[in-house]
Amino acid sequence: PVIPFLGDSPEQLRATVSAIAAAGATSVTPLVLHLRPGAREWFLRWLGLHHPHLVPRYERMYADGAYAPTWYQRRITRQVHELADEFGIGPAHRGEGRRITPVRTPQEPEPGPTQLTLL
Repeated sequence: PVIPFLGDSPEQLRATVSAIAAAGATSVTPLVLHLRPGAREWFLRWLGLHHPHLVPRYERMYADGAYAPTWYQRRITRQVHELADEFGIGPAHRGEGRRITPVRTPQEPEPGPTQLTLL
């Protein structure tokens, strides 16, 4: 997931999409961190220990529920799709993806017809 304020800078997104493309991916789908009950409390506790200055921003960003605001999700999606296009992966290149074809082993020839005998 894209973690707001920790992994969403243009430089970080570029590095991530570049690494994804270099690994051979044919597409990338960005998902912004969502914080469901349980995970939300755990994450905010961790955030308070390691990045206390971000806690108020997260409380505002996730005030309406488990998901980041739509405007933020769309911004991240747009940025990632633009980077994906730049690196040659993603929706603009649909149909150009590499297809993995199974290795075909040569089949043994089928036996010819069997001649039946009367005795």
